[in-house]
Amino acid sequence: MTLPLRVPCAYQGGKQRVAKQIVDVLLSSKYNDDTVFYDLCCGSGAISIELVNRGIMPSRIVMVDLSSWASFWTAIGNGTFDMDEFQRLLAEIPADKHKVKEHMTQLASLLVLDHEAEVYPILQACSFGGKQIWYDGSQWVNAFFRDYWEPTATSIRRSPANPMQPSPRELERRVHALVAGMRGVSCFRADVMAMMSHSIPSNAVVYMDPPYRGTTGYAFDFDVLQFVNTFRTNSDAPLFVSEGRPLNPDATQLTFGGAKGGISGNKISKHQEWLSRF
Repeated sequence: MTLPLRVPCAYQGGKQRVAKQIVDVLLSSKYNDDTVFYDLCCGSGAISIELVNRGIMPSRIVMVDLSSWASFWTAIGNGTFDMDEFQRLLAEIPADKHKVKEHMTQLASLLVLDHEAEVYPILQACSFGGKQIWYDGSQWVNAFFRDYWEPTATSIRRSPANPMQPSPRELERRVHALVAGMRGVSCFRADVMAMMSHSIPSNAVVYMDPPYRGTTGYAFDFDVLQFVNTFRTNSDAPLFVSEGRPLNPDATQLTFGGAKGGISGNKISKHQEWLSRF
């Protein structure tokens, strides 16, 4: 049995926990064999991956992002991801989990050269709190990494928290599967507002996952409603927008399963997620 494709690593704001619900809605839109699915602010690719898992051909998916995720997905889509270099970088990660944070700090200080796509998912897998790390053209920004955490006598969580999530071996497995399964997607490194200069056909299905309003830790931000208004003047395609609040009356609240979370288990409430249709 072939395992479903998975996002490379955890990512603050990533939609892997609600991707199935979102794709249920996207696929309930009227579409045919010519429909192109647009995944704007695609990040770690949870929605595009779920579309492929549901049988949508990668060639019918257009991904757009302004961060280092765009370098990763561009390389995956056009077949230029250097798996040998990726495996070499993974092999250099210390087996001693107490040393992983220092190793990642050193890796983030090196010149990227031509391997942003290969270095990025490794750094992001170790990001403190899953917050976004990005390359600004000369250096990695927001590159803060997790320590190996072990429970104390009063901790609610009883198992250690690894500095890299997933493990190097699991990250290699996931990326290897994506190299094969996502080949053919198109990805553009661009501000989504720039997409307004492109013609989006009326039978397209468009999904956007902008940074949550009022949150920090993201490299890029923009006015969601301004985008929506501009989009609607240029295209009749259905547009679905994720946010931590409803953006219009035609919004559906998504359901998160599991505990409230956090290492301590003491988060006040679960995160809210809404999908608004325009």
